[in-house]
Amino acid sequence: MNLNEAAENAYKSALQRQHNGADVKIAEILKHCAGEVIEAQEAFIMWKYEAHEESKYAEELADVIICALIAAKRDGIDIERAVSLKMQINAQRAAMQGDKL
Repeated sequence: MNLNEAAENAYKSALQRQHNGADVKIAEILKHCAGEVIEAQEAFIMWKYEAHEESKYAEELADVIICALIAAKRDGIDIERAVSLKMQINAQRAAMQGDKL
C-alpha cells in the first residue's frame, strides 16, 4: 500500500464526513489521534487479558494510523518518505547501545 495514496483517501473521507456533519475536527486531528491511541491501549488490554476479540484492537490501531495519515495529508507531509527515513533511524538505534543516537 502506498502511504501517500492512503493519506489522500483518508483525508478526502474525513473531509466528506465533516461536510456531512460528522464531528471529525480536521483542525484537531492530532488531539483526536491521541484519543485513538488510548482506545487502542484499552482494546489491547481487553484482547490480551480479558479474552476479547483481536479485531477491536486491530480496528483501533488502524484508527491511529488513519489519524496520522490525515494529519500528514493536511500538512503536506510526504508520509511515505517520512516513515522510510524514520525506519532507517530506528534501525540505526537498534544497532547501538542505548536508545538515542
